[in-house]
Amino acid sequence: MTRLINLTILFLLVSFGRAAGQSNLFDCENSKNFAAYLFNSGQYDLSEQEYERIGFFCPFDSTSRLNLLKTYRKLKKFDKEALFFTTEGLEKLNHLSPDYRDEYIRMLMAEQKYSEVQKAFDAGLVIRQEFEHRLGSELLLKHWEGAYQLSKQEVPKENYKITGLRVVANKGYQARRKSPVVATLLSAVFPGAGKMYCGYWGDGAMSFLFTASSTFFAVRGFDKYGSKSVYPWIIGGIAASYYMANVYGGAASAKRFNDNLDHEFINETKKILYTDY
Repeated sequence: MTRLINLTILFLLVSFGRAAGQSNLFDCENSKNFAAYLFNSGQYDLSEQEYERIGFFCPFDSTSRLNLLKTYRKLKKFDKEALFFTTEGLEKLNHLSPDYRDEYIRMLMAEQKYSEVQKAFDAGLVIRQEFEHRLGSELLLKHWEGAYQLSKQEVPKENYKITGLRVVANKGYQARRKSPVVATLLSAVFPGAGKMYCGYWGDGAMSFLFTASSTFFAVRGFDKYGSKSVYPWIIGGIAASYYMANVYGGAASAKRFNDNLDHEFINETKKILYTDY
């Protein structure tokens, strides 16, 4: 269906070109217009082919080259896009138009190379949304204290991104995370307490029941059959395994709680930062 639509558009352009006295639909100007249509309509596979053809047959055009780089990012062909920026080098990048510098940072953000974003800024790269990306990369790297301190800085012009990221930075810093050490100690003293401390009451109750019941039967077995019997040793081994799993589970629960909490802040950050990508 998509190919049929494109062929129809191509036919109409041919007809219009002939009516206007144009001799070649595939000249550079018409090709750029068609490639722009494909890009703006989200047909990135086709726009990639068209822009690459333009780059090969037509004189250099800054807009077409930029749209080709954006197309690579949309298609997640980061190696192709990175080749252009690697060739240019970071020093030359500052001499290009702001649109190219913006696209370079967006490529790194799309690849989740947040540390490289920070290195680029530290090396002197200037973009129009520098503060937003500095703050956003701190949040996405889970540098909660650094993001909080940065969020308190004043900027010449506030916008919805900065406002939203400030809120996330404050929430991320103020959030009460669970200590794996505390969860482990609680589980060691009272089975299931570590998981309950992390808010997983059902898991904590199950840990307590399994550990307590197996321990009860092991003690009863030793009382009834003595230490020479195999039965109480088997039950005792099961009780010990439940107990160790409960201790480990306490620490794991704290980590899971913190990961879930951080994941919420990261999702909020991405929703704010990537709105115009």
